[in-house]
Amino acid sequence: MKTLKTDVLIIGGGSAGCLAAIAAKDVDSSLDVTIFEKGHIRRSGSLATGMDALNIVVIPGISTPEEYVKAVDKYLLHGIIDEELHHLLAERSFAMLKKLERWGIEFEKDDNGQYVLYELFPDEKFIVPMKGWNLKPILAREVARRKVRVLNHTMATSLISDFRRVYGATGIDLRTGEFIVCLAKATILATGGCARFGIPPSGYLFGTFDFPGNAGDGYAMAYRAGAILAGFEYLQYWLEVKDLNTPLGKEYWELGVKYLDSKGNEIHDDLEYSDPTLVRLLMNRETVYEKFSHLPEKTLKKIEQIIFSSERKLPIIRFFKERRLDIRKDLIEYDFEEICLCGGHGATGVKIDSNARTSLEGLYAAGDVAYVPGQMLTGAFVFGEIAGQSAANYAKTCDTSDINWDFIHKEEKRVFSPIKRTYGIKPSVFEFKLRRVITQYLTPPRNEKKLRTALWWIQRFKTEDVNRLKANDWHELGRAIETEFILDCAEMAARAALERKETRWGIHDYRSDFPERDDKNWLKHVLIRIDPETGEMIVFTSPVKRKT
Repeated sequence: MKTLKTDVLIIGGGSAGCLAAIAAKDVDSSLDVTIFEKGHIRRSGSLATGMDALNIVVIPGISTPEEYVKAVDKYLLHGIIDEELHHLLAERSFAMLKKLERWGIEFEKDDNGQYVLYELFPDEKFIVPMKGWNLKPILAREVARRKVRVLNHTMATSLISDFRRVYGATGIDLRTGEFIVCLAKATILATGGCARFGIPPSGYLFGTFDFPGNAGDGYAMAYRAGAILAGFEYLQYWLEVKDLNTPLGKEYWELGVKYLDSKGNEIHDDLEYSDPTLVRLLMNRETVYEKFSHLPEKTLKKIEQIIFSSERKLPIIRFFKERRLDIRKDLIEYDFEEICLCGGHGATGVKIDSNARTSLEGLYAAGDVAYVPGQMLTGAFVFGEIAGQSAANYAKTCDTSDINWDFIHKEEKRVFSPIKRTYGIKPSVFEFKLRRVITQYLTPPRNEKKLRTALWWIQRFKTEDVNRLKANDWHELGRAIETEFILDCAEMAARAALERKETRWGIHDYRSDFPERDDKNWLKHVLIRIDPETGEMIVFTSPVKRKT
């Protein structure tokens, strides 16, 4: 067992985690800042190999934070919004772009030196394209410059908490199997969402659009520690190129890309926001096709540049080559792929305030793990920075607590139990079984019967299967730990979906037994927390608060 103390502990070294570490050190360079990173910080998280754009940028003189808040509410959130958080995100977005530029990130500009803008929402341009795919190495470089301690290949297993305050976290080195106890004055969750949730049609457990290393770690750890979470009834449902698990071109509407249904009829609505169209296609299990062949050569070359130089260029090139696809003549088949839980593109997360504080003292959250629906990459950067600043200032006011050895020993025993068993269920087998149940019973369209069936399976998994997991090496042990994170997320999703008796976000929460939106009764957040006395899950609601 390895024990260490730090001022600020950051769990996750992706985009939000890097910004949090940088910001904490910039507040006070004498602070000791530590990162637990499950992979390697140079290429980790959802933007491991790069990113093609900063999705939300409010440029002075072109748009305003108020315009962004109005658009994100209208097209994505449908009334379930914390306007203060979204206004703050938009307000700080341009300064964040400028900071990234100073670090060496390039953004596209036109011949007049103005930033190129694409639509995020219909007739609302907030996307600024990036050049190159060096974003993550640059962030890792800035972290290294500030002498932040980074523990690569280290998975956090739990937060050290008394249900009122968080005192650090436990973890395991996935290369050596060493158990790590890190006491911290302030802790920041930056673990991303839960990409490994539903099963893609391919059946490949890691065939996800979002980073497959994100298994709901932060959601589950925050829940077990006593934090309040929200938005688990919203399932992010990806419409992607079939079997490729990535979208192509849909974010560039003004280029003229068309979508066709299975009969060849053009779909005129924006697929992201036309709920009736998507619900119909989903319920009929129809396929959608993307059409490029009608576009002029200049536009086709621009689209090819976007597609084949993206952060996923190698699998995309291989996919097109193996299938002999050519956007100049072929329709590109789209389909409804896997579901996931995500606070960036979706609406799931640990509830935070404008200082990135959670409901637990000493715990902060940023990025996809935080409840700022639809925040995307900009939100990860902005709230990562805010979390780092808030945590640093908090750490300067308090001392590190003594170790609760009873909790530590129980956690160590729980973590290593799969590798000590002589026989049992392989983590991959259990994960497939669990995610198949998630896909069958939690995927919209859903109803009370399906959701209660899901809960029956979840309870069975918790009382039987989890206690029979068998890991043969440290890698499999990590996978076993992740399956329990996914399992907790599944229960939160099922119970939250049962609570919201309406349909608000179309394919993301469609209930056949409550198919209509109901603002009179359901203009509210659905919240979840653990009962520290009984260990049971409590589901409750809070009203939507407007900024003005």
